[in-house]
Parts: sequence; structure tokens; C-alpha cells
Amino acid sequence: MADLLKEIQEGFANLDQSGRMLPLRAIPAVCPAWVFREGDRFGVAVEYSEPQEISEGFAGANLRTVERVVAGQHRRFLRLESSIEWLRNEFGLICEHMVTDARKALLADPLVWWQRWRHLLGNALVDKHGYDVLAELLALEALVVKGNTFEWSGPLGGVVDIKTPDTDYEVKSTVSRYGTVINISGQFQLAASSGKPLQLIHFRFEPVEDGLSIDLVCDRLVALGVDAVMLEGALQRLGMEAGCSARKEAYNLLEARSYAVDDNFPRITPASFVNGALPVGVVQFEYKIDLSGLSSQEL
Repeated sequence: MADLLKEIQEGFANLDQSGRMLPLRAIPAVCPAWVFREGDRFGVAVEYSEPQEISEGFAGANLRTVERVVAGQHRRFLRLESSIEWLRNEFGLICEHMVTDARKALLADPLVWWQRWRHLLGNALVDKHGYDVLAELLALEALVVKGNTFEWSGPLGGVVDIKTPDTDYEVKSTVSRYGTVINISGQFQLAASSGKPLQLIHFRFEPVEDGLSIDLVCDRLVALGVDAVMLEGALQRLGMEAGCSARKEAYNLLEARSYAVDDNFPRITPASFVNGALPVGVVQFEYKIDLSGLSSQEL
């Protein structure tokens, strides 16, 4: 397969960014594959006839379905792609494996192949769980139903997850049936720095086969008048493009409670330190809060 690997790597190096797809000559004609470069992305593609939408990302690589015109014909492809130029030769090894040894397993069940590939390489990244995003969407839905306008600032890296004209909201979630401990990052997450009241909303879920999902709640939000383009853009910033399996994960909502983050709520803020500054040499910290026994209301 040395000729195939060389052909893939040369395609990465020499194709322009127009999206042109070149058939790989070292692959038998009965199971064709293509090498491509499109914008800042490069990779390999095989034809995929199933209607399933796929968009998965991990460690600088993506597996996604696309539709393109090749040789005058409209076709549907499954593409493995990356944009990390300095690792493109190493990425070529994975692409070679995809279009040869792994091809049958890949086309039989792309998501199973993807998960096994991730597990094999090891995931050094921290994924945002589907239920974390689902919780924020359910909080948005509750606010919209009550007639509130909002800014979903979590995907933008905001200090709080949701802002309204009157109140800020931090959203936490768990799939632990009985756990009441939440993680807080740093001294600003519960600092209510905007001058508005701050509420912490805690969701408790359980995974199920058929239940609430990101896609389902997004559809409900759009039906309530929320901008679909805004929602899709926010999900993309979170690495959850349309077709991402995390958007289809299903959960039952067991509990949703709201806590007023006030003087009676346990927290660490800049005011907890002398002159409002961290001790010299301390640049970041995390801590845990036990919500059991704290005053709360059902959302």
C-alpha cells in the first residue's frame, strides 16, 4: 500500500483549495475512493448511499457526510478530513486505513467505526456532554415560555451561560441519579459581575432510548420563535454540527431546580480574597459545591 499512501500524501500537498476530488489510482475501480482539498481541509472520501447525516469531530479530524458533483454527477460521500497541515502526512496513514482495511466496517456503521477509532487513539480532549448542552437548551425554553428575551452566551465562552435583561443564569447538569455536587471553575463563574441577580439551574437526567434530545428541543425552540440560524451557529461553536451523534442522545428529565446565588449560597468569588486578588502564584482553581440542603425552587 506504499503507492496508495504516497498518492494520498501527494494529493494533500499538491491539490489547490477548490474542492477538486481526484480518484485514487492505487484503489481498485470496484471500490473507488478520492483524495481532496477544500479550503483549509483535506482528506479522503468514499461514496455513501445511506441517508444518515454524520458529523463527528475528534482531535483535529472530522468524519462527515457531504454531497458533491464529481464527473458531472451528483454524489453523496463520507469524508475523513483534517485541517492540521503539519500532521498531514501522519493523517494520510489514517486515511489509507479508512479507504482500504477499514472500508467495509466504516460503510456498515460509520459511527461504530468512529468510536472505535477514537478509543484506539485515546481521547486527550474533554468533550462537552450532550446532556450539558441539552440542559442549557431546556433552560432557554423555560425562559422563552415565560416571555423572556435572552442571550445564549455559553457557546461564546461567556462567564455565565444565559443572560436576560433582569437575571443571569448558570446551568449545571448531571446523569447521576442522586449526586448533588457540582463543579465550579474559578472565582468568576458565580460572581454575578454584571450587577444583576444570578440563578443557578441544576438539571438531573437519565439516559434512555427515546426521550429529550438536543435536536428535539431545538425544534421546539424554533417553533416558539427562536432564531434557527442562531441555534445552529451556537451548536457549531460547541463542535456539534448537524448530524453529530451527541445531538441525538436521548434523556429523561428527572429534576430541574433553580437556586438563587446570593449571600446565603456557598461560593468563592474575588471578594473572598484580600484586595479581590488571588494569592500570588495562583492562576486558576476549581472547587465543588454540594447543593443538598440549599434553598431552591422547581424550574
